Amino acid sequence: MEAFINSPLFPQKYHINNQNRKISISVKAQLQTPQPYINSKRIKEVREKYRVHEKDTGSPEYQIAALTVRIEYMTVHVKKNPKDYASTRGLIAMVSARKKLLSYLRAQNKDRFLKLCVNLKIRIQKSQL
Repeated sequence: MEAFINSPLFPQKYHINNQNRKISISVKAQLQTPQPYINSKRIKEVREKYRVHEKDTGSPEYQIAALTVRIEYMTVHVKKNPKDYASTRGLIAMVSARKKLLSYLRAQNKDRFLKLCVNLKIRIQKSQL
């Protein structure tokens, strides 16, 4: 048991009580909010901010804002886990979907496109201005 617990496979957030031979999770690990939960909260906040009307779920601004938050989260995940090819593929699909929505929005209303890109800090090429 000691050899397993001291191995690099066993996370360091676990502590061993040698007298009772019990494994307990540290308070910090118990109180830490899971990252997917934080991400879902951020997506909801951004969707509320970029809604065009109360029942909006399909406007380009709404979809692009939600995709941007998801892309930011997945970018961090893929950098931590470079061999996670399924997530990398999903990230590429999200970037592609956002690119299509941005080109649609640019064709429909350039002012809304530029305002959204500035607010979400999306880099655009000079040819798209």
